[in-house]
Amino acid sequence: METEKTEFDVVVVGAGTGGTTAARFAAKNGLKVCLIDNKDRYDIGKKICGDAIGKEIFDLLQISPPSGKEKSCDIKGAKLYSPNRKKSVIMIDPKQTGYIVDRLEFGQRLLKEALYEGVDTFMDHTMALDLIYDKDFVSGVKIKTKDGEKKDLKAKITIDASGYYSPLRKKIESPLIEKEISDEDAILCYREIVHFPGGSQEVEDEEYITIILDQEKAPGGYIWYFPKGKYSLNIGLGVHPKYGGKVKDFYKEHVFKEFVNTTNIEVLSSGGGVVPVRRPIWSCADDGIMFVGDAACQVSPLHGGGIDTSMRGGYFAAQTAVEALEAGDFSLHKLWDYNIKVMNGFGAEYAALDLLRKVLQSLNNTDLNFGLEKEILTASEILEIAETGEVSLSLWDMAFKAFKGISRPNLLLDLNYLRIRMNEISNLYKAFPKKVTYFEDWKDRVKEIYNKIQRMVIEAKEK
Repeated sequence: METEKTEFDVVVVGAGTGGTTAARFAAKNGLKVCLIDNKDRYDIGKKICGDAIGKEIFDLLQISPPSGKEKSCDIKGAKLYSPNRKKSVIMIDPKQTGYIVDRLEFGQRLLKEALYEGVDTFMDHTMALDLIYDKDFVSGVKIKTKDGEKKDLKAKITIDASGYYSPLRKKIESPLIEKEISDEDAILCYREIVHFPGGSQEVEDEEYITIILDQEKAPGGYIWYFPKGKYSLNIGLGVHPKYGGKVKDFYKEHVFKEFVNTTNIEVLSSGGGVVPVRRPIWSCADDGIMFVGDAACQVSPLHGGGIDTSMRGGYFAAQTAVEALEAGDFSLHKLWDYNIKVMNGFGAEYAALDLLRKVLQSLNNTDLNFGLEKEILTASEILEIAETGEVSLSLWDMAFKAFKGISRPNLLLDLNYLRIRMNEISNLYKAFPKKVTYFEDWKDRVKEIYNKIQRMVIEAKEK
């Protein structure tokens, strides 16, 4: 494969699930594509991750679902537990039903298939240093190769899928792109993949991924328990970054001790990282560039899963790149279509779930136990709001919820207020402006909803 080429239609930075998907579908449609990553090619796919992905994405992309060594197990859905574990919200829909994958095997398959589809150049051990500009347009990437050589890769369109710490997003000269992500919108994670040899312990509830909300054991985040078959687990937790120095201690005390009941174990993998847990960045595009996956905060605010949406983002970016090349227009006005695809799709869902996350993080364990046990906000309502932007509660439902919540009327009112705001923001994202001209007005309306939720959270703490 030629590596001396320095001019392409598209340069994709990052060969994770989003980057390989973008490169694959851009190349499949005839574009000249360069894909780079700072890892060794045989380490592509190694990532601290929950390893869960829904079935729906494989139908959308028309690619084969995980099988063989790539698939650890099938999952039916997700369970969200209260701190005392007495009640769970069970979410089953096409995005929750799917697979737990071997992250390395899955990543290697996606890379192999992207190269098979015609990616012109793949460069591993290659670091993206900065963006190249032609006037105000991004026109490529400055890189450092495995040999230490610095060179320019010129491209009509650059796709940044380089992850949460994206150096390109931090250096971009753009009033639209958020360069830094607030600690309030991220969690610091630590996880281990544990195997029980000889069946020394069986995995419980192996058809569901489990999320446990607990402000004492995982402050500002959650604990997860993801099956990887009958005798293996992916267990870990995420906490607010201010607890970073204690994350391993939280894990040992509240996760490992709680879920591992035998000394006959093998720790197959361990590690930590930072995960964004918020709606996508305000704009995922500007002149000559699009952002995909963690680099664009395309991650579920509820459970931190991002494989599915990174692949969707990569697919949408590739579609937009193909259309832009055909039109000979690489400006924001043309790439704005990518924003529309993202915001109308999972962006609307994640904006609603982001409001839910902010409120859940503000509640103490007593309120979390009460809210989930009394079903003040149910799984069907969460999914309905996320998918459609609407939730229809009959007068009987409202009266029943009011009766169940009568002992904690302030919490009931807060969660009903949240439900209204989730409806509102989901609909607002589904009405994302078709032209950049109207973007600032739209952004102000979104900010006002967040301000309303923030005021509600502050007032609740003062009660």
